[in-house]
Amino acid sequence: MNRTQHYKELQRHYKQWLVTLGFSDYVAYDYSNMLYYFLDYLNEKGVYPAAQVQQKHISNYFSHLQSRPSKRSNQALSAGYLNKNFDAVDKFLEFLNQMGCRQVPPPTNYRILQTKDELTQTVKALTKNEVQTLYQSVDKLFSRHFTPRTAEPRQAIVTLVLDLCYGCGLRRSEAYNLLIEDIDFDKNILFIRQAKGYKDRYVPISEKVCERIKVFVYQHRRYFKLAHKRVFPYSKSAMFHYIEVLQEASGLNKDFGLHTLRHSIATHLLQNGMTVEQIARFLGHSSLDSTQVYTHLAKEDDE
Repeated sequence: MNRTQHYKELQRHYKQWLVTLGFSDYVAYDYSNMLYYFLDYLNEKGVYPAAQVQQKHISNYFSHLQSRPSKRSNQALSAGYLNKNFDAVDKFLEFLNQMGCRQVPPPTNYRILQTKDELTQTVKALTKNEVQTLYQSVDKLFSRHFTPRTAEPRQAIVTLVLDLCYGCGLRRSEAYNLLIEDIDFDKNILFIRQAKGYKDRYVPISEKVCERIKVFVYQHRRYFKLAHKRVFPYSKSAMFHYIEVLQEASGLNKDFGLHTLRHSIATHLLQNGMTVEQIARFLGHSSLDSTQVYTHLAKEDDE
């Protein structure tokens, strides 16, 4: 395999790997394209195979990105765009490590500090009324093509997605990988294994959400005759599909995804009086900087 084929294969496998982690097809496509430019840079520098990448190559590439202008506007690249590129490279280093390339540098975790205005523009949340509309719209789903008896378990899956990503504030991969054994229904707690940054954490859940998840696990889940022990019965792509279907049924004229639900619960908890520190622990943030942005969303939602 020549150098060009080597990098194309890496890019393809990297994209597939992101999808298996629970990233949306859009993000996987976006990060894969960003990786293309990094691999092209390595190729120009004579780094082959990619497993030979060193910290100096990464640092030089990051400096190169920050110095070059945008091809569209001829202005400096935004902090948000740069950070996405940095994250794409970090994920690639993680990917190589999991493929057995132990000599590659660890993820850099290098990011440019964004202004509050920049962060607020990239993070969107639904209002409490909009979330309520989503829950109320679940009963509209599947009624055309299924009997009430067969529609109910499918509606319960959609509610489950809302409960995990909004009610529990889980990331997409965390919601998908959650096992039945990781739920303590007596204590109303979820155990999240190997979350972002390889950190485990416990997530408290309300009695109402806990009861709905319990009903799904012991009543509706068995309808699908599953061999695995994950709570969510279907594939990762099905999670996105259900949210898209629910968005259409709700009539909300607003684009949102699974991660928007996580942003939304953080915003609403702030409005309800929870401290930033408590929300950071609830979401599994390693830094309060990641949580501070919700203070601005909370103010916007209240206005």
